[in-house]
Amino acid sequence: MSELAASQTTDHQQYENLVERAVSCIDSHGGMIDDVRLISHVFGVTGSAKLWAPLLNSILAADSRVSRLQNGWWSTRKPKSPGGFPDSYVVLDVETTGLKPRQHRVIEVAVMRFSGSDAPISWTTLVNPGRRIPDYIRKLTSIDDSMVAAAPEFRSIAPTVLELVEDLPIVGHNVGFDISFIGTELVRCGLPKLINPPLDTLSLADEFLPGIRRLGLQDVARKLGIVRSGQHRALADAEVTAEVYRRLLQLAHEHGVTDFDELTTIARRKRSRRSTGRAIGRGSSLLNRDILDDIPHAPGVYVMRDSDDRVIYVGKAKDLRKRVGSYYSQPLGYTRKMDGLLESLAVIETTVVGTELEALILESQLIRRYRPRFNTVQRNAEQYSYIKVDTANRWPTVTLARDRNTDDARYFGPFRSTRNARDAVKLINSTLPLRTCKRSFKDSRSLGSPCIELSLRRCCGPCIGLAEPEEYRRHVNLVVDYLDGEQDALLPFLHDRLESAARSLDFEKAGRLRDDISRSNRLVLEQATISLAATNRHAILVLPGLKGAQREIWYLYKGQRWAQLRLTDDDDVLTIAERLGASRRRAILAGDSMLLNHHSIDETILLARWIKRSPDHPALIPWRDERSAAEIVQLAFQVDLDLPFGVDAVLSVDYEGQAETEAVSSGTFEG
Repeated sequence: MSELAASQTTDHQQYENLVERAVSCIDSHGGMIDDVRLISHVFGVTGSAKLWAPLLNSILAADSRVSRLQNGWWSTRKPKSPGGFPDSYVVLDVETTGLKPRQHRVIEVAVMRFSGSDAPISWTTLVNPGRRIPDYIRKLTSIDDSMVAAAPEFRSIAPTVLELVEDLPIVGHNVGFDISFIGTELVRCGLPKLINPPLDTLSLADEFLPGIRRLGLQDVARKLGIVRSGQHRALADAEVTAEVYRRLLQLAHEHGVTDFDELTTIARRKRSRRSTGRAIGRGSSLLNRDILDDIPHAPGVYVMRDSDDRVIYVGKAKDLRKRVGSYYSQPLGYTRKMDGLLESLAVIETTVVGTELEALILESQLIRRYRPRFNTVQRNAEQYSYIKVDTANRWPTVTLARDRNTDDARYFGPFRSTRNARDAVKLINSTLPLRTCKRSFKDSRSLGSPCIELSLRRCCGPCIGLAEPEEYRRHVNLVVDYLDGEQDALLPFLHDRLESAARSLDFEKAGRLRDDISRSNRLVLEQATISLAATNRHAILVLPGLKGAQREIWYLYKGQRWAQLRLTDDDDVLTIAERLGASRRRAILAGDSMLLNHHSIDETILLARWIKRSPDHPALIPWRDERSAAEIVQLAFQVDLDLPFGVDAVLSVDYEGQAETEAVSSGTFEG
């Protein structure tokens, strides 16, 4: 035998051994296993499975004992023969903190496994969602925060769920809801979603129980003569669902349905009536329909008050009547905003304004004034943070600051996300060798006795004379440029850190660093928006007024609304110009003292975003020094108010100077 043939024989034997190891491993895990664990067992390696997956695919592809499932797992189970109803299946039910799998979490799981004539296996557990359980869910399920405090997280129970479910059909009432929540939780754990065939008893009831008015589990059980207890607890609902399924199968058989494929087709069929199958209270049960009588179809702000006349929520809308009307169909308690809001509501007050932009800004002002408990964004503006670069010091530091002081330091912000600001400071100080100590360097006591940051190479050591002033200042200038909006200023340093983490195979560290960079860049973009707004020192924004013949003139100075005038087509140009000129003179006198603070930042960012969407709109008039106040007022009167401001528009000007537009709406900011 030649050396080449001997080598090929040896390789073939090695592959056969690997195949047998793989088959044995899959069988030992109940006939199903994922790539990561199989690769670890077959090749004896850890780390990235992507490197070994192609080899595993090639050696298992030709083996008839092994198949690759749609979710990427490997299986040695034989496909079930078609026809008839399955003897083995699972019934699944979950309780959750809300209706949206990506936003909410599972708080209880129940699985019942049926296998032919064997006694069913019932398993249930509470799950710690890592967040507060809304009051409405607590009232609905009787599950509260104290009950789930010591419960396992979903990550801990995921293997048990997969072991029980395997590849069996999943039965449930509105089963798509349960499967979507379990699937989303599995994805959070780095596991594939369930691909099991679903059987929805809600759809089957819609098919085989003609005349039933409601399709909730309680209603279907009552229709079938099933007495139930313990509503809205996972195991109790699963037990009722199992009995409902058994009786619906009997009805299906009576209707001539004896094939599993036909049954699943019926279950997938679109129901004649849309229903979640869950008892969800709606706002219409609490709100008086007469509230809508005096609310117009117009932009504005609505204020919700409780029985003690306290403001509990402030919202804005492009169409007040539609927005307030939407609360009648809102499910009670299933979102943070709805959790107890409508139950506390006594009065709704509305204020009509001329434009959606004005509604946004008025909403921001009212939230800061009343600080309603159901508003979280902008409610605590005084907690916004600055990033301070102490440029007056010989060895500047980069720190987080609550307020802007009257020193010579550079302040960036205020930023509405303290977390992002804190992460940005941490990222900067861990990327560049700047000092983080509180030494003043004003006398000799600040020198000597270096801290641990020097030994960790996170500081260049100015306290012991190791730092070069020019290099240190260069690093500080990079920080200033970065915080001014130049993301590329720190890019080489950040890429070096990412590559270093990747080379050392510390992918967890690389992932954290990637997330920190992403949050920091969002902060930098926010600062760039603020800086750009401040460069437009004097400008006029013309918007529609409350009534058809009115128009609003907003005088913008350094990105802030300095003055606001309301005028009609009959007003005298010179009178309006005199008032506008006086406002400009006061703004110039204010000069550099007009800095952004906690209470003006929200309005400035709102204005900047809308201006960015329509930077060349004729309603935005730059007020250059050579233009008189009278010229500005005349231009304001010429603005076509039918051309909406704040939409994506392609503007072109014809030879006579008339603006033509093809405007495409870019959505609204309705709350």
